[in-house]
Amino acid sequence: MKNTLKEKLAQGAKPIGTFFELGSASVIEALGRTGLDFVILDNEHGPFEAESSRDFARAAELVGLTAIARVREVSRPAILKLLDVGVQGLIIPDVHTVEQVQEIVDYAKYFPVGKRGFCPSRKDGWGFDAMAQQSVPDQMAYWNEQVLVIPQCETVGALENIETIVNMEGVDGIFIGPFDLSISMGIPGQFDHPDFVFSLERVQKACKDAGKFCMIFAGNPAAVAERFQQGYDSVAYGLDAAVLAAAYKANVADIRSKI
Repeated sequence: MKNTLKEKLAQGAKPIGTFFELGSASVIEALGRTGLDFVILDNEHGPFEAESSRDFARAAELVGLTAIARVREVSRPAILKLLDVGVQGLIIPDVHTVEQVQEIVDYAKYFPVGKRGFCPSRKDGWGFDAMAQQSVPDQMAYWNEQVLVIPQCETVGALENIETIVNMEGVDGIFIGPFDLSISMGIPGQFDHPDFVFSLERVQKACKDAGKFCMIFAGNPAAVAERFQQGYDSVAYGLDAAVLAAAYKANVADIRSKI
C-alpha cells in the first residue's frame, strides 16, 4: 500500500495530522472525515501497544488516513511489531545519540540499509498481496521506500547531533517535540527564548540541507498556521482528546450564553 503521507510531503502539500490517544477504532474513522492527512498512534504516552495499533492502522486505511506510530522505546520488538502490523512510519522519541539512530534504522529498514527481520505479516497480506509475490530483494526495497523513519528532536543530545542524524541513510525526516526540547534545554515552555528559536531554525536548516522533511507539534490552529508559515513541511495538531474537549467546551459555553 502506497504511503500517501510520503507522497504529500514530496508534493509540498503541507499535510496535517494529530496524535491519537483515545484508543478506539471508531475515533480513527471519525478523524478520517475531518480532512486530516495522518494520525500518530501514540504508543509512548497512549495506553495501547502493537496489538491495538493493528486495529487502528486498519481503521486508518479504511478512511484514507496514513497511520504512523510513535514507539514506546528504542528496541527491536517495539519497532518491528508496529511495522509488521501495518503502520507506515515511526516517530522515535527520546533520541540522544547518533548510535541510537543507527540502531533505529537497523530495526526499521531492510538490507542493505538496515537489518530488519523479514517475515510475512499483516503489512503484506501475510504473503498474499501483489507486492509479496515479488522477489525478496524487491520486497525489501519497496518497504524501505514506503516506511518513514522519523527520529524526534526533543533532547539536547539530538539537537547537538542533528546535522549528522538527518544525513544518515534510512532517516526520512525529523519530528520536533517543542515541549520536551525546551525542557531538555533548561528553558521549559519558553518557546520565544532566543536559544530555543535558534534551535528550531538549526533543525529546519539541517533538514533542508539534507533534503529531508521537518515536522513539528502545535497545540492550536493559529500555531499550526504559524508553523507552516515558518516553513515546516508538516504539523501535528494537538491530540484527539484535547481537541475533542476544547470543541465541546467552546460549544457548550456558546450554548449557555444563548439560553
